[in-house]
Amino acid sequence: MVENIVWVFEWAAHVIDVFGLALLLLGFIRGAFGWLRTEFAREPWEIRTAVIRKLRCVVGIHILFALELMIVSDIIDSFVAVTVSEPGAENFFHSATFYALVQLGIIVLIRTVLDFFLSKELSELQESAH
Repeated sequence: MVENIVWVFEWAAHVIDVFGLALLLLGFIRGAFGWLRTEFAREPWEIRTAVIRKLRCVVGIHILFALELMIVSDIIDSFVAVTVSEPGAENFFHSATFYALVQLGIIVLIRTVLDFFLSKELSELQESAH
């Protein structure tokens, strides 16, 4: 029974990861095509830079949402790691589960810092676009 529940959570984490990666790819494609279209346009430089600022917002929003989804996936993975922790581990702090949780904490911290600064930059870009 527990194996089935663990399998469902592992599957859900993989689906969330794939969705996050698809969002990153979509943001890249939208940004790349928008940049190429802007680069070859015969518009004045001021108009081109305004369009590029908007494109950065679009790409940034995709990145932010993908990072948040990947944090959800990491939390699910940590739940699974704790649920199926090593039965023979005498010392939790020397177990693979503990190291998996530490690694998760570091990843979540890095993604949260990236999320914070990217959100701040997007806010500034949106304010300057108006």
